[in-house]
Amino acid sequence: MRTDTPNVWQAVRDPSNRLRAVKSTEGLGMSTPTALSTAIDTAADAVARTAKVIVVIQQKGGAGKSTIAVNTAACAGRSAVMSNADESAGAPVVAAGIDVQGTLEKWCAGVREEALPFDFVVTRSKLDILPSIINDPERRRIIVDTPGFLDVDPDAEWGADPLGESRTADALREVLEVADLAIVPITPSKITWDECEYTIERVLKPRGIPFLVVINMHDPGKDKFETQLNKVKAWIDERNYPRVADPIRRYTIHEHAYENGTLVTEYKMSGTALKAREDFMRVALTMEQML
Repeated sequence: MRTDTPNVWQAVRDPSNRLRAVKSTEGLGMSTPTALSTAIDTAADAVARTAKVIVVIQQKGGAGKSTIAVNTAACAGRSAVMSNADESAGAPVVAAGIDVQGTLEKWCAGVREEALPFDFVVTRSKLDILPSIINDPERRRIIVDTPGFLDVDPDAEWGADPLGESRTADALREVLEVADLAIVPITPSKITWDECEYTIERVLKPRGIPFLVVINMHDPGKDKFETQLNKVKAWIDERNYPRVADPIRRYTIHEHAYENGTLVTEYKMSGTALKAREDFMRVALTMEQML
């Protein structure tokens, strides 16, 4: 179900999370008392709200962010505790998209409503929409899909905020301010490795956001692909990045999911469908352990 008018509640501030707020301002130009106070208020509000915000983020496009966001939301939605019998109440899990192209909206709009185990909202990079959803007491998990390519300033100095000065960059900053966890996709192909490291070292670590690396698009069953999988695992482990133990495998069934309006939880039953669902369920379970 699409959500456009979320219920809003007043969070009770608790200063117990001040350390993270101060740490998250380092190197991001938050030197003024006003900026520091805003950061502390944001962290304090995070303690009070029940929803946890998970952002799927990678500097490079083509790593499978939307697929991971939608299918992880589906697995989380199917596993969610239902605490309210009122069908008009919001779902515990919300999938959100901030991409101006509305990729997540197009995907979810094609899914049969009765097969959609989460609510979804698309901001198209408009500000002040997600905060009201995050503070809705009915919500437990907000999984945010981000644009295919990060808008970054190539001239940003080390330690400075590398995000650019655009509507999309501002929307991503808004999400990162309330993020409890980031999922960073990487593929066995080296084309995504440097961008994965950039995302973690330049965008997430300076903000103090915990992160989880997910290996995506692994071709199973051939020795050369297993060798490449071992290489990317070693690369991740050398940097002490936490990761999901096993990869999301590449299956043809995934490639047609967007156009067919299907989720991994709704694939026609087969051995491949069960393996595919297992991959995303593993991501959802590991995510829960990190939160």
